[in-house]
Amino acid sequence: MIRTISLFLLLPVFGLLAELNLECKRRLGGIPLPLGVFTVQKHGFPDALPPIRTALSHVHNRSCILQGYRLEMIVKDTHCKTSQGMRALFDLIASRPRPVAILGGQCTQVNEPIAMALKYWQIVQLSYAETHAKFASSDSHELFPTFFRIVPGSRNTNMAKCKLVSHFGWKRVGTIKQNDQPRYALPHESLTNRLEHGFGVKIIHTAGVNYEQIENVGTELDELKARDARIIIVDADSEMTANIMCAAFHRGMFGDNYVWMLPGYHSESWFKKAHKNCTEEELRRAVRRHFAVQFSLSRPDEDFPIVGNSRAGDVWQELSAQDPNNTWRGYLYDGLWTLAIALSRSMGDNAEFSHHKMVEAINNSSFQGVTGMVKFANNERLGLVDILQWNDENYVRVGGYDGAEDEFSINMDNFKKWNPPLDSTVTERRRDYVSSLLFIAMSFLAMVGIALALIFLLINFRYRNHRFIKMSSPNLNNIIIAGSIFTFVSVILLGVDTRVVEEANFVRLCYLKSWTLCLGFTLAFGSMFSKTWRVHSIFTNIRMDRKAIKDSKLFMILGVLLLIDVVVLCAWAIISPFSFKVIELPHIAEDNIVIIPEVEKCHSPNSGVFQAALYAVKGILMILGCFLAWETRHVNVPALNDSKYIGMSVYCVVVMSVLGLSTSVILQERVNEMFALASFFVIFSTTLTLCLVFVPKIIELARNPIGNEPRAYRRGLMKSVVAKSSQQMSPQQRADSAGDLLSKAESENKIRRRYLHQKSAQLWDLIEKLKARGDHQFLQQGGALKQKKN
Repeated sequence: MIRTISLFLLLPVFGLLAELNLECKRRLGGIPLPLGVFTVQKHGFPDALPPIRTALSHVHNRSCILQGYRLEMIVKDTHCKTSQGMRALFDLIASRPRPVAILGGQCTQVNEPIAMALKYWQIVQLSYAETHAKFASSDSHELFPTFFRIVPGSRNTNMAKCKLVSHFGWKRVGTIKQNDQPRYALPHESLTNRLEHGFGVKIIHTAGVNYEQIENVGTELDELKARDARIIIVDADSEMTANIMCAAFHRGMFGDNYVWMLPGYHSESWFKKAHKNCTEEELRRAVRRHFAVQFSLSRPDEDFPIVGNSRAGDVWQELSAQDPNNTWRGYLYDGLWTLAIALSRSMGDNAEFSHHKMVEAINNSSFQGVTGMVKFANNERLGLVDILQWNDENYVRVGGYDGAEDEFSINMDNFKKWNPPLDSTVTERRRDYVSSLLFIAMSFLAMVGIALALIFLLINFRYRNHRFIKMSSPNLNNIIIAGSIFTFVSVILLGVDTRVVEEANFVRLCYLKSWTLCLGFTLAFGSMFSKTWRVHSIFTNIRMDRKAIKDSKLFMILGVLLLIDVVVLCAWAIISPFSFKVIELPHIAEDNIVIIPEVEKCHSPNSGVFQAALYAVKGILMILGCFLAWETRHVNVPALNDSKYIGMSVYCVVVMSVLGLSTSVILQERVNEMFALASFFVIFSTTLTLCLVFVPKIIELARNPIGNEPRAYRRGLMKSVVAKSSQQMSPQQRADSAGDLLSKAESENKIRRRYLHQKSAQLWDLIEKLKARGDHQFLQQGGALKQKKN
């Protein structure tokens, strides 16, 4: 309302108020002023004369301008041909008096030579339908100094496009121009230049299309798609634009992620013509939600008072009643008013007409017409531009641009369920970290495992002199616990990333991860391997003079395994040191966003070589461990190196290690999954190993706190020896006759007796040694044995 009032108050901007004053007394008749009118009355062109006659009637009857004068039209049909147009021009020039101005014509091929010729007679030509960009070029003022056009040209539509792009914040635009038509190529060059230098918009690619190479339209669109053009501005005729949109449909360049800004053709059926490559429905899908930018046919505010003391809506209805399909009816009306007002000003008080004053008067014109504020700058109309959006069935006006006031407006309420897309695919780098909840959960389980290991360590140390604990090599048990603690710590270190430590310290973390896990595995599994090897050595290849295997020899085996690890790890650190590296994973496309997942890695150029060396050593160790565990599967001596449970632990570690290594390789790009599975395998296998090794000891301690049942230990030992010897009998021996079996049984009995006698002698030697050391318990047991012997 305020805008309407302010515009109404600004109507008398150039001092000619008489056209709104009906109090003046008009004289009948008047001096005739010849006005040339160029039209095209055939060939399907709209009739230009009815709107001109309406405007002429309003000038004479609703205003007081041109007092004492009467405009008389001299109508010439140019047939939209250059020859006919020049003939019509020469007829007007030859007539007397010469016309004071010319209103028309419609065709560029007629307007151009006429405008170039009229400069020599200084006669003004005002076209009501000329939109070619050549009349607004840098040299147009020199070529066509007396040529004007009442219809807004590309200067206005280009500015509307720039304002639209700027309004939605788009900074990357692709464009398409029809380079075989200067009508579209020239304004397009001006548009791209204004976008880049006036609005800071990057033109990522300008595609050129033409009818001679119509098959290359798809190639040009492929280039735009490859450059990720989402906002595309087209300058082409309706047929070429239909070809472009058809090719865009087949390439998926439509929908909510794309914006097409097309010329306005003042038609809602321009794309409905038959197309050889697309159906009408496919084209409808392709052009859905596109923008059309075109000059306005009339001003949107119909109640606005205009020149001639009329309402814009009333005049528009009157003009539309004559011919609703005449696109130029509003500009024909305002064009005649422009010439009438300019004539009134150029003649002045002394009634002397001047063509120079006529040109100046038009450039200084400023009045409200049916097509908006009529204002010129450098012979170019500054007018209204409509911004339309196609919504499935029709165009909806969503905004506009007023070139006279340099005002741009957008009504977001007119957009139906549409949101402006991004001008390009946004690249978002997303660093993948281990889930905080998962890290806390696994760290908690690892801490529980460490606490459990410390409890076992305390028990092992507290009862290290208990016979059951002592016979199971408590020192090696301590090393198993230490290795288990190392592996638990490696789980926590595995989930630590740059959220916790700085990038500068991440490399140190890499070394900690590899060393703790590698050494922890060797300490724990190497100790179990050593104990299993001792059990295997004792119960295979029995010799009468075999000496006992002491813990020092087992420590030597463990030391060799650790030395191999240290050598490989040190060589790795020296030859191919770790570095912090962020690795990009395969991109994830989500609408207008491309997510680039990143993971943090401990990078080593030749890590594969050293990993293969470590895997080979560990693999051989696990294979041997499985072999020894299988060979000692029948051993049943609970106190002697926990052979049964150690074998189970070996199997568990082997299975978990193979599964953990496989999943870590397969899921190395899935941070959470890899951490969860790797942590699970490490925690599960380590905890199970600790429980298999130490829980039976705790149960035995609870059952026999004093440890005074050596007979059970000896009975288990002899059972295992006999079972092993029986296992070594060949199938041929078992197939002998009953007599042979009896003979062999007697021989075996003699061997067993002799073996028992030797072992008894060794046992008495041990008892004597214990007696010397003051073991009263065994002295009592020794006395009992002596009585039985006697």
